[in-house]
Amino acid sequence: MKSLLGGSPLFRKIMVSFLLASVFFLSLLTIVVYYSNEILEDDLLAKQTEYELQNIRDLLTKNPSALLPRSASLSIYLKSRQQTQSIPDYIAELDEGVHHDIKIGDKAYHVTVASAGDDRVYIRHDVTEIERSEELLEIILVTAWVVLLAVMFAIARILSKKLSGPIAQLSQELTQINPDERGVRLSDRFEDDEVGRIAQAFDSYTEKMDSYVEKQMAFAAMASHELRSPLTIVQTSADLISSRHDDPETRPHLEKIQRASANMANMIHALLAVTRDQSTRNADEQVALRPLVEEIIESLGPEIDAKQITVDNQLADDISIATDKTLITVVLGNLIKNGVKHGHRSSIRIEMQGLLLTITDSGIGIDEESLQQIFDFGYRGQNSQGYGVGLYISKLICDYQDWALELVPNPDGGIIAKIRFPD
Repeated sequence: MKSLLGGSPLFRKIMVSFLLASVFFLSLLTIVVYYSNEILEDDLLAKQTEYELQNIRDLLTKNPSALLPRSASLSIYLKSRQQTQSIPDYIAELDEGVHHDIKIGDKAYHVTVASAGDDRVYIRHDVTEIERSEELLEIILVTAWVVLLAVMFAIARILSKKLSGPIAQLSQELTQINPDERGVRLSDRFEDDEVGRIAQAFDSYTEKMDSYVEKQMAFAAMASHELRSPLTIVQTSADLISSRHDDPETRPHLEKIQRASANMANMIHALLAVTRDQSTRNADEQVALRPLVEEIIESLGPEIDAKQITVDNQLADDISIATDKTLITVVLGNLIKNGVKHGHRSSIRIEMQGLLLTITDSGIGIDEESLQQIFDFGYRGQNSQGYGVGLYISKLICDYQDWALELVPNPDGGIIAKIRFPD
């Protein structure tokens, strides 16, 4: 059916609608013409028979032995005269009334049986030619139905193409738009009709979006510059102090400053790359997960100890994935930190089976309704003291990396965070 109709889905829908309407109205018209002919034929025969019957009654009243009218298509019989004018058996057996379409050989008859005083009269009309005309009419109607349907099919294709063409063109124009392209306008390519007004509305929308994106890009560029400059100063100063002073007491603090500033610089670069949909500097780096998780646990050590949380890192030493280390650090850090924030005298277990990494905590958990909004920007649960950004950023990174991230309730209480990495 699709190959016969061709075109786009909208084109086919319009075509099918036209064809269904055409079939309905052509069929209705054919039925009306056919049965109108039947009704007119029956009415004409009934009037003619009534006229002949009344004429015979009047004739017999005046002269009982008068000759009965007869023609090539009309035969009249009286029961009282069957000795001199034999009545065919198929007529003599009929009851009073009208009998349609009696077939005898290749002939067709219309017979009316009625009383005429004390006698019975049989009026037979030969309707063979009328029946042949009806058969011819049927052939004409069927042929006309097929021909008109073919014509309607051609008209439907023309109209469907004319109606769906601008919409198909608009759809094609929209799919070919480059997301990075600005100042795209479509309304000048369409006439001032419904499709043209849709294009005008799209132009108005893209104009606002262009302004919004430009502001966002400008803000991101300014934020990147304003953040990187002080970070560079912090890193340079920490390196300078470290090179001139070898104090065992200050060295651990300097190393923390150097590590934190380096991580922050990398994170700024990574997050800007994600928001701009660009590749990061170390996109294919092989990152060992177990030592990375140990670093995250160590950085959260004071809070873990204060809340008496047990962390069980069951990741094997040989597990690694190809990704930017900063991105996976942000995701795992936020998920583990989430378990620490919502736990007290609870446990956190990190493990991986195949391509599925799970972080299971036995904290206070979260209800099903909140889980549906947990990745929304700015969403904060009832017991959350954060800003609702951490999980949003984690989801943003996972989507960027084609990682499937989901949070589900832990049957034993708490939350299970799942990350499924692609093959």
